[in-house]
Amino acid sequence: MKNQKAGAEPKPTKERIFDVALELFSQKGFDAVSVREIAREVGIRESSIYNHYKNKEAILDTIIDYFMNELHQSVFSEEEESALLEESPEAYLQQGARMYMESINTPQMEKIWRLVSIETYHNDKIREFFKKELLDAPIDIWENTFRMMIEKKMIKPLNPRTLAHEYFSFPIYLFFEYYVLRYDEDFNSFIEMAMEKMVNHNEFFLNAIKI
Repeated sequence: MKNQKAGAEPKPTKERIFDVALELFSQKGFDAVSVREIAREVGIRESSIYNHYKNKEAILDTIIDYFMNELHQSVFSEEEESALLEESPEAYLQQGARMYMESINTPQMEKIWRLVSIETYHNDKIREFFKKELLDAPIDIWENTFRMMIEKKMIKPLNPRTLAHEYFSFPIYLFFEYYVLRYDEDFNSFIEMAMEKMVNHNEFFLNAIKI
């Protein structure tokens, strides 16, 4: 485990367990890490883990809960959504992309994204989480957004579900590019690159569907 910064207050044991478990899970995968290994890296007895978490699965559940809470921070309120849509569809998409990128541009979120990408292949709980929260839910949100844009006569009267799939396929591509193909490259560089690509994608997409 990395040393605490000089003069910094030590984190509570539960938070240290969380940090170490996430680090190990993101490097090796959930099944390859034991409670004993987590305890050893934290510097506590194995039995002490159970004073804070029921089992290893409970640590994973806490990580996923943290992940979802951070993602929800990047969602517009109804007032913000309405104001941005009134301004322009460009403002809505660009601000949404920026909020989303900022929400994942942290070491903790990077590790969780990597963990999710690893575990999707052989962990049923993670696979269902990925499908429900990272695919189905965003598609539903974007379908509703494009429906509102159509009603406001901002874009062509196309199928909003199809628009949602077409639009959201690009963020999924970015996810695959970094967390599968370029996972060992500098994260800040990726965010800068990804944001530029999202801006270009938004401009291209809106030019194709605007009235």
